[in-house]
Amino acid sequence: MKEILPGLWDVDEIGSMVHVYLWEWEDGVSLIDTGVPGNETKILDGARRIGYQPSDIKRLIVTHADIDHVGSLKAIKRITHAPVACHTVEKALLEHPERRRPSGTPLALLLSPLFALMRLAPALRVEPVSPDEIYVDGDRLPEGFVMIHTPGHTPGHISLLHPEKRFLIAGDALNTRTGPLSGPPPIFTPNMDNAHRSIWKLWKKYGADYDTIVFGHGDPIRENASDAVKGLIDQIYETEPGRAA
Repeated sequence: MKEILPGLWDVDEIGSMVHVYLWEWEDGVSLIDTGVPGNETKILDGARRIGYQPSDIKRLIVTHADIDHVGSLKAIKRITHAPVACHTVEKALLEHPERRRPSGTPLALLLSPLFALMRLAPALRVEPVSPDEIYVDGDRLPEGFVMIHTPGHTPGHISLLHPEKRFLIAGDALNTRTGPLSGPPPIFTPNMDNAHRSIWKLWKKYGADYDTIVFGHGDPIRENASDAVKGLIDQIYETEPGRAA
């Protein structure tokens, strides 16, 4: 486990391909996303290393229903009995993972048969989960998070803002996978227009409320994070005028 900020842990036991976060709060801890299928033991062992048993996990928060974010959700729910929380729009993908589609880009269309075949592999199969709690944009969670609807990558994608602690969990709305801050990968993002609007929203509406951003993929931005988001918006405007507005 690696502590990013006081109380916010990156479960690095699962590696760096995708980030799973554990947030400590007054009633216990909450888990944000669950990695790929088969990650449950490593995630729960990581929690034990900092003193938390499965029964201490009070909520499983889903940023979005991709395989690398909910692959171990069903298994962890079965062990912890913690409620699963997501945006109301993402409920359909949690309950019907087979409905997830790549974008309409030429490359994505070319690879669509491969994606379909991959879903048949047992190691890549996501078990359906019915959420216990559904939220909408602006709802406040007991952990102190404001749920921000950031669609585009998936229809019900969320980011989580903790205004008191001044950090943002961006999920896949943003990433630093290749180094510089960028938006979600176009090949896996059916609606890039909405994805860019979501980036605009994270800066225009909430940019004054966070200094640090952590991502589903890539290293955190620990200082002046909202300035980095504004810089990305400027790039979007420069290359595709008006698209983010």
